Amino acid sequence: MNLSPSSISSIVTSDVTSRQFLATADFTRSIYSESCTFTDEIDTYTLPKFVKGTKALFIPEGSAVTLTSPVTATDDLITFKFSEYLQFNIPFKPTVTLTGRVELKRDSDGLISSYQEFWDQSVPSVLKTAKF
Repeated sequence: MNLSPSSISSIVTSDVTSRQFLATADFTRSIYSESCTFTDEIDTYTLPKFVKGTKALFIPEGSAVTLTSPVTATDDLITFKFSEYLQFNIPFKPTVTLTGRVELKRDSDGLISSYQEFWDQSVPSVLKTAKF
C-alpha cells in the first residue's frame, strides 16, 4: 500500500481528530508496518504493546487530543503538532497536559515504520501538571 502523501495525511488526520489515537490507540492499522515501533519520551514499544498499553493506561472519555498544526506528509515522513490532556486509568484518575509533535517515518512500501513523539515539556514537567 503506497498511498499518496495527501491520502495518508487525510487518514492520519482522521485517526488523530476523530479516533483520538494518541489516547485510544484506535488507528488505521493498514497504513502501519507490523514491525512499526512507537517511541515517546519514556520508552519504545512494538505495535502490539503500544496498542495494549495505551488502551489500558488512558481513559478515552477523560482524554482529548487536538491538532495544533496540519498533518503534513511526503513519501518519507508524516508530521504534526498536538496538544493533549490524558486521564490515567489508575486510582484517583489523574489528568496531565502536554504539547509536542509526532514524526511518522514511512518505509519504501509507503507504510509507517516508526512513530516518535517529541514533547515540548520534560517528563517531570508533564507529571507536575497532574490534576486529580
